[in-house]
Amino acid sequence: MNGFALFRYRRKKDWDYQWKNMKVVVDWTILVYIILTILFVGAMVYDSIPKIFEIISQLPFGLILFFIYLIMNTGAIRIYVESADSYFFVHRKSVLKSLKGYCIGAAMLKNTVVSVLIALLSYLLLQQIKPDAYSLLDFAVFIVLVRLLLIVIGQLVDLRWKSWSNRLISFTVFVLGGIIFYLLVDYRLGFYTNVCILLLVAAAYFLYWKMDSFDFDVMESEKIKQKYVGVMFSMSEYVYIPKVSKRTKPFLFRKSQRIFEDRRPENALAELFFKYLLRNLRHVSSYLKLIGITIAVMTYMPLWMKYGLFVAFFFFIKEWLNILYDELTTHPFLGMYKGKEILKEHYQDAVTRWLYYPALGLVGFVLLMNTLFHFLWKG
Repeated sequence: MNGFALFRYRRKKDWDYQWKNMKVVVDWTILVYIILTILFVGAMVYDSIPKIFEIISQLPFGLILFFIYLIMNTGAIRIYVESADSYFFVHRKSVLKSLKGYCIGAAMLKNTVVSVLIALLSYLLLQQIKPDAYSLLDFAVFIVLVRLLLIVIGQLVDLRWKSWSNRLISFTVFVLGGIIFYLLVDYRLGFYTNVCILLLVAAAYFLYWKMDSFDFDVMESEKIKQKYVGVMFSMSEYVYIPKVSKRTKPFLFRKSQRIFEDRRPENALAELFFKYLLRNLRHVSSYLKLIGITIAVMTYMPLWMKYGLFVAFFFFIKEWLNILYDELTTHPFLGMYKGKEILKEHYQDAVTRWLYYPALGLVGFVLLMNTLFHFLWKG
């Protein structure tokens, strides 16, 4: 088996694996929700395009470039290697080297396609601030090459440095890359700049191909594989994947004092629900993000869409809190209470309403103020 045949086999095997997971998780109801969400968001964006462009034209040039630079700092190079390859190909290192070359080529092709889409979006954004300041071809080639370079530099940094030194060097590369990106876009964007970056890209990818990175490639491949699986399973409310936290002490209520003096079953469960949610910073940030993003988006929407978003938030925040409640009640700690009065289903609304009503009231108040200002402004 040569390198190209092994590459095709591994890629097909990975696609089959991801497709099986997708079929397990995504049923027809999820597909309907996804399609309806796309249609709703698409209609909202289409209706708001003039206003969006007007807002973008008023933003600082540096802020737009920073946003583009953040989008460009995504992507990876996946090498389809497995731990057993070090034994099976101990006398055929050339096969692994050939496999690595084909994987790098496929990753470059995939990242190039994504980079072209990013370049087109970025060009439209910059046209609102500096009309006709750049050639579309030169700008698109520049974005593609810079993103390919950032991806391979990230791989080389992760391969060479570990722990705190990796974070420090990654941050330094990010900052220096952002400064150079800003200066090139603002002053030196053109043919010769693209040629120089192309040479750097070729040298960096050749260096990565020549380096012995087998163990690193195995870990990165498994990480990417599991990342896709995690994303797919997170789409299902019936599959709970707990997040591992490095925190040794809870974020709030460290001494675990009582919140409610009245020790009725629903109060005990509500107290447990509060502490479960508030001691986990991930849950707190998700709760605040749902409210904050809804309010921020609502501010820039037409009036009729504001009410549509409020109705969607009405159901979504309730469903999210119900999922958290299910996570709590299925915890092994509460296994001894299965079938007992404290875990009856009618307590679910009594417990989640403590966080449901404040969120709904805050968003509703913002909607009321938006409606009031809308008619006062027109009047």
